[in-house]
Amino acid sequence: MLQLRNQTPFVPAMFLFPDERGVDTLYVALKGAFELRGGALFVAEKQQPLVMADEYVGEPGSSGLKKAGEAHLLKPGTDVLVSGEVHAPKGRPVDSCLASVRVGPVRQVLQVFGDRKWKGGLVAPRISSPEPFTRMPLMWERAFGGTHEVGEGHVLAEARNPVGQGFRGKRSGSEMVGRALPNLEDPQHLMSSISDAPAPVGLGPVAPAWEPRRRFAGTYDEAWQTRRAPYLPQDFRPEFFCTAPPALRVREGLKGGEVVECLHLSPEGGHRFTLPRCELAVTVRIAGKPEPVIMRLETVLLEPGAGRLSLGWRGAIGCDKRALKIEEARFEVQSLEGVED
Repeated sequence: MLQLRNQTPFVPAMFLFPDERGVDTLYVALKGAFELRGGALFVAEKQQPLVMADEYVGEPGSSGLKKAGEAHLLKPGTDVLVSGEVHAPKGRPVDSCLASVRVGPVRQVLQVFGDRKWKGGLVAPRISSPEPFTRMPLMWERAFGGTHEVGEGHVLAEARNPVGQGFRGKRSGSEMVGRALPNLEDPQHLMSSISDAPAPVGLGPVAPAWEPRRRFAGTYDEAWQTRRAPYLPQDFRPEFFCTAPPALRVREGLKGGEVVECLHLSPEGGHRFTLPRCELAVTVRIAGKPEPVIMRLETVLLEPGAGRLSLGWRGAIGCDKRALKIEEARFEVQSLEGVED
């Protein structure tokens, strides 16, 4: 009988999937939750289970991804994600403010506006003054994007964010009057015209049907059905599992110990700390033989407003024709730096 021996304070999981080549592979994962208090990190008393399937803000297909599923193959590099809200400086209402996150080599800056609309102008629609705000949710619904139904069954969409706002499609200038602009923008590429189509900016997970993830999913055509199914297409790429916005993907991967800086993502205004550095020892015993598994840090999820941090590690070991001989998976922490007792 397969036994899972967890000697860590974190939550382990195992998944048996065919890899990209169709080889049965055991994927082992470990998820660790930490609390940020007074500028220091502590192992959370209550750990969080892995998310087994994608969870959306509302209806799948018509809303943004709230939590990305964590039952999957290996992903290249490390995803950095942020969940929560932008907080106005000192909690006082503002028309606009900057918010940012930096983790090691990656950084994303947002220009955050209160609600705005296009209003009529002498020549073309112009932007209304922003409504003051104290909090702004970090949702793809607040970023640039959207759809435009131009005929029965024919819909134009911003492929990188079809649930956002500000997308013109084929609307006339008068049709854009009264329509909302995005609250979250790139300060280097602010909208000024109804024809502007900047890259959507956000800090949360990208849905699998959106670009850039969709392009990595592979081709599911008749040739795949007859020659390859149920395995992944030959042109499938593991970048499909990377859910972070492009600016927050660390392609070379994070190790732990990197500096984290957050601005206006919590009532406190700013946070600065270093990621925990955790050395793991994970061993899988197959047919009586223990085999070590290399674990890599795949996901960093920041929740600054709640004072929470989550790290996700994953490793894999091929077990083709040996799946029924897997006896045990053992998880141990060899060292944990950057965390208070």
